[in-house]
Amino acid sequence: MKSNLYILLPLLFFVSIVSFSCKDEEKFAKEQELKIAQHNDSVYDYLTKNWNLRVPAASAELDVILKDWKPWQEFAQEVKLKPVSTIGAFQKSANRITELLQSLTYQQYPQELDLPDIKARVALLQTSLNNLNMFLEVTPISIEKLDQNLKHTNTALRLLLAQMDENIVKAKLPQEEGEAEMLEAINEERRANPTPENE
Repeated sequence: MKSNLYILLPLLFFVSIVSFSCKDEEKFAKEQELKIAQHNDSVYDYLTKNWNLRVPAASAELDVILKDWKPWQEFAQEVKLKPVSTIGAFQKSANRITELLQSLTYQQYPQELDLPDIKARVALLQTSLNNLNMFLEVTPISIEKLDQNLKHTNTALRLLLAQMDENIVKAKLPQEEGEAEMLEAINEERRANPTPENE
């Protein structure tokens, strides 16, 4: 009888510890679920209030060029749409905008905008959108990072259109006497001595 008691007491002790620890784990899991739900609600509220991606207004001359560029119009239209239902809708929107900009890089640019500085600004915007997309997919979503990336994306959009406007204005400036010959000589030298920097 005594040996049974020695076996029974530790067994009862072990069962009671396991049952209490299971209850603690369930309580902890419920608390964590509640915290995650509250955080997701605050992220959704933040996105609803601060999702203000916008393509800045273009000058009249640039607007004519951009209206004829169908891939840009699709991108600009998608940027204007604001998701409303869930965090998932914001994730899908960011993903779609990123995909449209990526496809824009493979499309034929209008002749006036087919310049390295425009393509560099598009690459900067692509990086910004990729970061925004990434921070929307990370769990838990960081509101500070979202805020920073939304602002950076708007800045990249503004800089892209400013660069486009600047290139349109520069193209209208008359060349000085001898400038065409100088540029041709520079291009000939570049072609004669190819290096990674000037290709």
